[in-house]
Amino acid sequence: MKSRKIILASLIMVMLLSCSSVTNLTASSSIPTPDIGIDFQGEEYLKIIAPVGWNSFKANDLISLEIRNISDNQITSGPDFGIRVFIRLDKKWVEVKNNAIYQNYPYTLEPGKGYESSAATMVMPDLPDYSTAYDVRIIVVGNLVENGKDTKKVASFIDLKLTP
Repeated sequence: MKSRKIILASLIMVMLLSCSSVTNLTASSSIPTPDIGIDFQGEEYLKIIAPVGWNSFKANDLISLEIRNISDNQITSGPDFGIRVFIRLDKKWVEVKNNAIYQNYPYTLEPGKGYESSAATMVMPDLPDYSTAYDVRIIVVGNLVENGKDTKKVASFIDLKLTP
């Protein structure tokens, strides 16, 4: 059973890596990210990609993400990557619930460029009105591992535009 999960995860990663990607689809980066108690390091540790071939960018659809470790260290995370979802309302970010359901196993992203440095996950924002377009900010959180121990939390985000 475990080998099937590894094979499935490998196939998903190959498919994700072969798709083109979209990042920062909105012009909302001028709005500060809400304080979540973690400093954002931009793309120093984690890179988030929303592959076009896997996403409709519709308000009522799941959002598929690829999360890449671009650091020189291992990064670990829980089953949901500590995902926080925000929508832009009245020139500020408002947190909404993530309705996605996750497997019960943590992630370890290795440094490097191979499939073991990336993971796929999904997000399902609980939007107030699925017939409205939204700017969405998705934040992912991991733990940087140095000398075999989690040393600090690292976070990155992606902005997307969802349409009805």
